[in-house]
Amino acid sequence: MKMKSHNSETQNGYIKGIDGLRAAAVLMVSAYHLKLPFAKCGLLGVTVFFVISGFLITRILISEIENTSTVNLKNFWIRRVRRLLPAVLTMVAALIFATAACNRVLFTKACQDLTSAVFCYNNWHQIYNQVSYFENAGAPSPLTHCWSLAIEAQFYLVYPLILLVLARFRNRKRLSAGVTAALALISLGLMWMLFNPAEDPSRVYYGTDTRAFSLLFGSCLAMAEEYAGIGKRIPGILRDIAGVAAFIGLIFMMVRIDGYSSFLYRGGQGLASLLAVLVILALLNEDSVLNKVLGLYPLRWIGERSYGIYLWHYPIILLTSGVKKPVWWMILIDVLLTGILSGLSYYFIETPVRRGAIGRNIEIMKSHPETRRERRKHQRIVQRNIRVGAGVLTVGIGVALCAAFVPRDTALDHIDAMEKHAEDVDKLTSQKAAEQKDKKGSGSEDDAQGGRKAMSEEELLASLNLLLIGDSIALDVTEYYYETFPNSISDTAIGRYTMEGIEIYDSYVQENGWDGDGVIFALGSNGPLYEALPALRERMGPDKALFVVTAKAPGTEWEASNNEEICAFAETTENTYLIDWYQASGEHDEWFDEDDTHLLPEGAKAYRECIKEAVLKVFKN
Repeated sequence: MKMKSHNSETQNGYIKGIDGLRAAAVLMVSAYHLKLPFAKCGLLGVTVFFVISGFLITRILISEIENTSTVNLKNFWIRRVRRLLPAVLTMVAALIFATAACNRVLFTKACQDLTSAVFCYNNWHQIYNQVSYFENAGAPSPLTHCWSLAIEAQFYLVYPLILLVLARFRNRKRLSAGVTAALALISLGLMWMLFNPAEDPSRVYYGTDTRAFSLLFGSCLAMAEEYAGIGKRIPGILRDIAGVAAFIGLIFMMVRIDGYSSFLYRGGQGLASLLAVLVILALLNEDSVLNKVLGLYPLRWIGERSYGIYLWHYPIILLTSGVKKPVWWMILIDVLLTGILSGLSYYFIETPVRRGAIGRNIEIMKSHPETRRERRKHQRIVQRNIRVGAGVLTVGIGVALCAAFVPRDTALDHIDAMEKHAEDVDKLTSQKAAEQKDKKGSGSEDDAQGGRKAMSEEELLASLNLLLIGDSIALDVTEYYYETFPNSISDTAIGRYTMEGIEIYDSYVQENGWDGDGVIFALGSNGPLYEALPALRERMGPDKALFVVTAKAPGTEWEASNNEEICAFAETTENTYLIDWYQASGEHDEWFDEDDTHLLPEGAKAYRECIKEAVLKVFKN
């Protein structure tokens, strides 16, 4: 591709199909947040955005380096700020006012993330945020989605510096391509190595170092095109075939793969990035089939506004529908509001600022008109700018006052009491475990397990030695559980992840010598199951009963996929039984606290009854 003077970014050549690819990506992300069944892994749309951004930005940078042997960092960063910041500030201001008036829980969470969203470090804020588990209950922050903007901004800050240093070497083209490819592989390797299914995946999912490979894959393509002319070396028909196949592959991944599958952390994200590269490579051919399809006007129209759509859709969904799956008419309202607000942002905020409206107006205000006509025009512009400036200042002060003085709220009341209750339950669990260990040493436990066929239901339940492994939901049930199963153990903890259940089971068997009648697996609210169920079933052996409880956690992204896996596992695995808490609690909002997840006393008793019925059904037979 012939290098051109770098006076504007558009001179590198507009690829209409890329806007269509942006449209497909933002539509799948939006569908994912709307909980539509065909977008199980719609968040891969963000990965596609990263690849596109890396490709386009690197094109701009290497074009300038080839023409001027340097990069005007000041101008580059100013353009990036003009592109990203005005739309974010507009969305954040509207969100603060709306949530302060309508939803104080979301308002509280938005205020916690406010500065990180504006100053583009939201991803690291989410990684290192030490807010109480109970304060995080309920809906996520409406600014959670700003993590991806933060990664892009950090890439825009650092990557031009790397290219600028490499540009000083004689073999800068080969060196830049080699370093970029090496950084991409290192980043991909970090995601693979740092991922641990027994821990919170936030560090891997949100980390700039573990997600930069998608941007860098796009950078590699830009260098291959600009430096090696890869588009001309590969026949158009082959690029077409590869591009269409890659696009179908991307859609297949978004539709079929679980959005929190461990596969995504162990190569899946890299595969999606590579497929996006192949799609863009095909789009470089203006006459390609894919370019004609993705270049259709409706897709281009959405793609041009994709940044605003991405910014607005998530807060709107949380405000109108909360964390529950919206009904069809609410989906239409969410889509309509997103279209209107993103359109207004595009026409009145993003486009004017991106085209330099602020700078032009400042220059006009600083000018000294000579004719009467010029003075009148100058006066009108000055008055308009004063009104706009006063409006912006008023909004800014309003946001600051809201954040400072509007009362905060959380999804759960009495958080201190709940955390104290968790400490008390932990002490009780330790006491129960010690008692069981003593009983095993005395041999009294074996005597209690004889003659169950002649027992009443209460005597049978009292004789059983079951190990319940649960999170904070089961924690609320502990006292009621021991009323029914006095010879059993309930080991629960706040924020426990599914794979931690394996470690808990191993510790009871190996350290306490536990050899009871069965295990109740009550995890699944705080993260994906990964391989927890087959791993636990294998450790338990075929003889002990395994009961698996479905999750009721509408504020999470993995509720549906976890429950599907639990039901399928219970149905296809011997001596494994389903406790369908999700189904049993479906019409009983009165059982739950305000976050629709943690239990009130009536709900805790109902949870206990679900366990009791399932256990009796198995052991009475």
